Amino acid sequence: MKAFTNITATSVPDAVAALRRAQQGGQTAAVAGGGSDLLGLMKERLITPDVVVRLSAIKDLAQVRGGRSGVTVGGQITLKALSEHADIRRSYTALAEAAASVATPQIRNVGTLAGNVNQRPWCWYYRNGFKCFKNGGNT
Repeated sequence: MKAFTNITATSVPDAVAALRRAQQGGQTAAVAGGGSDLLGLMKERLITPDVVVRLSAIKDLAQVRGGRSGVTVGGQITLKALSEHADIRRSYTALAEAAASVATPQIRNVGTLAGNVNQRPWCWYYRNGFKCFKNGGNT
């Protein structure tokens, strides 16, 4: 794995500033929520960021907030916490059940909602540039 600078952001403005500094310094940056997919990509050298900005210390991003028109779910919430949240279980049962069925218990304990929505396919062919249907090809 390529050496990189690890920055733990404490707020959204802090994360944005860190990403901006990296860009202005000519560095590539990646954002890590739980980081399980990102670190795998880095170990395989499929991505090689100079800077990794971690969001795990920004607690507001892991909350569920109710409102008159529904709920807002923070992307940093773990799949386990989402599947067990009382309001989600009561009013959005399918979402709770879906979160409870993803991957293994170990991954649900650390995997975030945003990470699972945004992760790249785990297919070896896709990740290594093979021109399959998902990667812009016709095979």
